[in-house]
Amino acid sequence: MGKKNLIKKRNILTLFFFCTSIVLFAQNKQSHVAYIAHSNIDKYITIDTATVRVWYALNAVDIKDENTYIDWQILEVGNHCNKYYSYFVWESDSLRTEDGKVNRSGSWSGKLLPRGRVGNGNWNELEYHVLVAENGIIRTYNREPLLEYQGYYDEPYPDMKWTLVQDTATICGYNCQKATCSFHGRNFEAWFTSEVPLSYGPWKFGGLPGLIIKVYDTNRYYTFECTNVEQVNMPMVRAKYSQRKPIKRETVLKFERKVNENPYKTLGYKDTEGNPKSKTYPYEPLELE
Repeated sequence: MGKKNLIKKRNILTLFFFCTSIVLFAQNKQSHVAYIAHSNIDKYITIDTATVRVWYALNAVDIKDENTYIDWQILEVGNHCNKYYSYFVWESDSLRTEDGKVNRSGSWSGKLLPRGRVGNGNWNELEYHVLVAENGIIRTYNREPLLEYQGYYDEPYPDMKWTLVQDTATICGYNCQKATCSFHGRNFEAWFTSEVPLSYGPWKFGGLPGLIIKVYDTNRYYTFECTNVEQVNMPMVRAKYSQRKPIKRETVLKFERKVNENPYKTLGYKDTEGNPKSKTYPYEPLELE
């Protein structure tokens, strides 16, 4: 459990915990900043109707045990747009929204923080980003530890140049074929199935003749693997994001590298004697460029 610090007045959104001992997983990232801001889901708006939901485990140690995932993420496919987000963060936001209706003390249980292998609501850019794809554009709403870097940015839906491979495998109960590509500085291998005729996948992946069931970079820092596919008929919702302003993608990526590599210095924390704190950690971003 980390040491609780008071937030500096400038731009810091909420409280953070810093871990005194860090366990580095295959990602070589995360678990340095525990982030406890939440979003009130009662204020969400409907943007579409979801007809399919695909669940993906991020960096699962045991695909059958959700407690071993860094995150559990959902792709919602709608009539005119798609949404990709963290279920663990959504679950936490839902619990804290309900808790706030009956609990007026201002305190709340740590059990309401997002679940996951690193636990305690630790901030992870892949958890705290919400992606909405519509009309050939992906808009990323990024939720950052510093308010000044929180906003949204647009980019064209990726035109990934996949190379189909003859290798096949059964994954999550689907007959899959392998494909490879390079994207944003990393090489990826994906397994897709024509049994689900959707040309989408987790995060920003897509463009194959079937749903992507599993995809990972060749260094295996990041692995997204499908756990189940659901046929649904439900509202697709998101926060209003009325206070969000456009921000450059490059600015966001630069900040996220800094806060992962040296969180204390980046967030301006000091020790008990008033000296700047600084400690560096290894970090492998999903996007290298």
